[in-house]
Amino acid sequence: MKTTRFILLAFLSVSLVFLSSCKDDDEPEVSPYIGTYNLVKATLSEPLTLATNEIGDITVPVGTDLTTMIQAALLGSIQCDPASSFIELREDFSLFLSCTTSMTEIDGGTWEEQSSTVIVLSLNSTAVPSSPNGVLLTVTDVTLIGVLLSGETSIAVSEQMLVGVVAAMSQGNATLDTDVTPDAVPITFTIELQMQ
Repeated sequence: MKTTRFILLAFLSVSLVFLSSCKDDDEPEVSPYIGTYNLVKATLSEPLTLATNEIGDITVPVGTDLTTMIQAALLGSIQCDPASSFIELREDFSLFLSCTTSMTEIDGGTWEEQSSTVIVLSLNSTAVPSSPNGVLLTVTDVTLIGVLLSGETSIAVSEQMLVGVVAAMSQGNATLDTDVTPDAVPITFTIELQMQ
């Protein structure tokens, strides 16, 4: 009888250990930023001063619409109408560029959520062929309200792109002074991406 009680007590003790160690595993947190986005707006958030050959310096004011220029710089490799070009942030932290009209997809690099307000986009040289080492965009002050992801970032813009900016700002009356303008000029802008 003592043996039966001892076996029963041992069985209950072992069962208790197994049952108490079972717990519901928490689901891993999934970033709210995972999704497919269209770049809908980019505006200059710090003034940009450019030297010209004819009229001195031109200052591009804060709030200037840069959407077309940034779409060309970041999505140009996909060779697609900007309205049909998308940036996909995947759960495995890969970043793909795609075009809905041609069904083209490019492995564009990686992304990282450093905090709830900072995202880093590492675009490789396939995504940005004009940059042999790719482009690193650190987007700060990130917010996701409904389907609109927005934040602020900086990128080095090529002298060639700035030639067009000066021509547009001066209505064709000035040219960029390429002797004093660096090959790449950093600009800071706000960016808005709409989740699809």
